[in-house]
Order: sequence, then C-alpha cells, then structure tokens
Amino acid sequence: MKVQLLASLIFLSLCSHSVMASAAEPSESEKQRLEEIERRRIRAGQAESRETVTAVGVDESDCVEQARYKASRISSTVLNRCDSDAREFYRCEVVSQRIVRYPTYITSVSGRGDYNEAKSSDATCRASAIREAESSALASCSDKYGVSCVITARGNITSARTYERRRYFIMGPKELRHECVANAAAEPDSRYRFQCSVEVVAKARL
Repeated sequence: MKVQLLASLIFLSLCSHSVMASAAEPSESEKQRLEEIERRRIRAGQAESRETVTAVGVDESDCVEQARYKASRISSTVLNRCDSDAREFYRCEVVSQRIVRYPTYITSVSGRGDYNEAKSSDATCRASAIREAESSALASCSDKYGVSCVITARGNITSARTYERRRYFIMGPKELRHECVANAAAEPDSRYRFQCSVEVVAKARL
C-alpha cells in the first residue's frame, strides 16, 4: 500500500513538473512576437534625425549668430522626426547644434529653365527658358540662405533646337516643337558677405 502511495506521489510530482515546464516554455509564435518586439526596441534605440541650415551675415560673427538662430527654429522639427521613430520605446533629445561650415565668402546658387512646346516660336522658347532659370535661381537662393536674393548672372541659353515629333509619339501627325535650356545664378543682397552652416542632431535617449 505504501509502495503504491509513493508511486502515485512520484507520478503526480512528475506530471506537475511537466505541466510547469510546458507553461514556462513560450510557444513558437510567442517567441517570434518577443523577437520582433526586441528588434523594434533596438531600432528605436538607434533613432536619429539631423538637418543642416545655412545662413548669411554681414560679417563672420553675424553669420554664425544667424545660423544658430535658424537652427533653434528647426530644432522641434528635427526632434519630432526622431521621436516618430523612437516613441514606442524611447524619447529623443537634441544632442548637438554644431557649426559644420565655418564662415566663408558667399557663393552663387544656380537655376535651370527648360522649355519644350509645340505651336510656339524660337523667341518664346528662349524667353520662357530664361525666365524659368532666373526664377529658379532666385527661389533656390532664398531657400538656401533664408534672405531675398538678386540675379547675378542673367539667364543664358545653353541649348536650343527645333524638331519634329509625332503628337502621340508613335502615332498621329508630326508637329514642330521648340526646345530650349537656360541657366542663371543668384546671390543674397550685396550687404551679406559670408555664409556658414549649423547642423542640428537629435537622438533617442536610452
């Protein structure tokens, strides 16, 4: 009787350990889920966002001051971009606003104009390409330096041709087309002499 009781107790103990072991061992799908969470956590910990701003100044110190001011204005944007990659696990912080380009003399910004139309003329083609090139140069210059700019190199036609092409490429009647390409350049107002750049960096806070 005692032997049977002891055997029963041993059997129940083994069953209990087996059940506990089964409960402690996660399923394959649970393992995959946990691995995916860990991968996301690692990626979140590597979240980083950076942006460089360029400014101009009347002298070197004014240039740096203007660049730092522009950098402070975009810090929240850089931070939010980093947070969007890290927020499931971490928060980001701005870790640096450093000068990546010390003041140097201003360089011009180029613009390009393209025109390719049917039922036009050579004069319209050239004028339109030049107008687009100058407009592009002014806009790009203003975007880069954050100030109004002036044209320093008028629009210049770099290529112009007249050719025939079918209206629907492989079908339809042929039509005469005018194609022109122009370049132009712009710079900030002459009172600005220097350009410099500051980089803003935000990283996940672990």
